[in-house]
Amino acid sequence: MYLKFWTIAILSFLFAINANAQCINGVKSYPIYKAGAQLVDKFDNDGLEIVRIEYDLIFSAKESFRNLAPNWDYSIIGFADNGVKDLNMKLYEYDDLLEKWNLVAEDTSTEVNAVVSYKPSVNAMYKVEILVQEFNPGYTAARYGLMYVHE
Repeated sequence: MYLKFWTIAILSFLFAINANAQCINGVKSYPIYKAGAQLVDKFDNDGLEIVRIEYDLIFSAKESFRNLAPNWDYSIIGFADNGVKDLNMKLYEYDDLLEKWNLVAEDTSTEVNAVVSYKPSVNAMYKVEILVQEFNPGYTAARYGLMYVHE
């Protein structure tokens, strides 16, 4: 419950940061890294553990993979620069028996940030799909950050 509340607070914080982060279709990466560094500082100060961080360019969708364990409640936080108007996220669990990905959680809000909270029932491989539902006018690409966090 604490992690879910904290995640919502972080999203508000990120939205304020993104107002100053503008480097889309340019060569500057620092604004998205700066936004991520502020999150790292906040998570560390609150005693949360970041188990994965990634940054990349996004043109429509990206995938990220990680094993998640059942003894943790995870929050996966996606954030983007000002090129993105609406960022969504889907979390899939891999079913070894059926050899397919099953959707287990998603964020379909209409914001520039996306958060999925999930407690796995088994130790398995998970796939996060980051989706740009809508770019801001004039943009066809952006930079995003992704963090996997647990208490």
